[in-house]
Amino acid sequence: MNSLKLFIYLLFPLFIVSCQDDGLADSPYPVISFIQKNSMPGTGRASAVAFAVNGKGYVTLGRNAVYTDSLKDCWQYDPTVDSWTKKAAFPGIARVKAMAAVVNNKAYVGLGFNRYEGAYSGGTLQDFWMYDPLTDSWSKKANFPSTATDACVSFVLNSCIYVGAGFNGSAFTSEFWKYNPEEDSWVRLADFPGINRMGAVLCADEEHVYFGTGYRFEDYNDWWEYFPATDSWAKRKAMPDNGRNDALGFSIDNRFFVSTGRHWGGTVTGGHLFSDVLEYDSSRNVWYNRGDIPGGARENALVFVVDGKGYIGFGENDTAILNDFWSFEP
Repeated sequence: MNSLKLFIYLLFPLFIVSCQDDGLADSPYPVISFIQKNSMPGTGRASAVAFAVNGKGYVTLGRNAVYTDSLKDCWQYDPTVDSWTKKAAFPGIARVKAMAAVVNNKAYVGLGFNRYEGAYSGGTLQDFWMYDPLTDSWSKKANFPSTATDACVSFVLNSCIYVGAGFNGSAFTSEFWKYNPEEDSWVRLADFPGINRMGAVLCADEEHVYFGTGYRFEDYNDWWEYFPATDSWAKRKAMPDNGRNDALGFSIDNRFFVSTGRHWGGTVTGGHLFSDVLEYDSSRNVWYNRGDIPGGARENALVFVVDGKGYIGFGENDTAILNDFWSFEP
């Protein structure tokens, strides 16, 4: 065999491997089928929060199609009749990129960013509120102790709320905190050991907590597992892309998903948006592509889970704030 043939022979299998290695494993599940649902009244919403309590979904805060307007209204979605009902408005300052978590059928909502103040002039908000769906009322709780409140992540475990990462108006942070609703108190935890960031995602169940993506002068695709019992972290398989921010992370029936978001960069720094739904298989430490949201690529979207079904939509693309809404089962 001459040297040219030998070179081609050795190169060919490497070429095949490199073409197939896109970071995704073959999925054991079919492509997700989406069913369109009735949209919330209005012209769409982005950078809001969503949560689910007692079989119903809720959406509040964010901004609408008039870019200068931030919102405080709260809406309840009933999946059984596919309809929306207006509830008591959030009593604090209107804001974007807040957080929401549910403990014992009460929702805890707060933090975020006051767009009227500006990124570097006190726009980060530390107030924290509890919403009781039974009485449709809000009550104020202890303020978040840090100013790193813009685009945080959060999750619930053992009736406590964990909040971390985010932007404090001048710097990206790796702080993590735990809130005890019974004591109405906050405790600082160990910092996240990776790169400081905002706009990351987190998805959790009763046994696992996963965190990743986000932005700090560039986007990240790293993926980590957090262990609350030891307050420690371990790296897992990175996401199969070049990173994204302002995406969605959620879990359904002990399975973990990341969807939508933006990869920042490109010729005019706009980058590109995602419409995909990726699933992380924690038992195999691999990622699957499960399909795309029919309404198209977007960032700053919303998702909540009711009775094993995901409800996803809204957000914004490069030209408009969106008002479509979809349900799916994984």
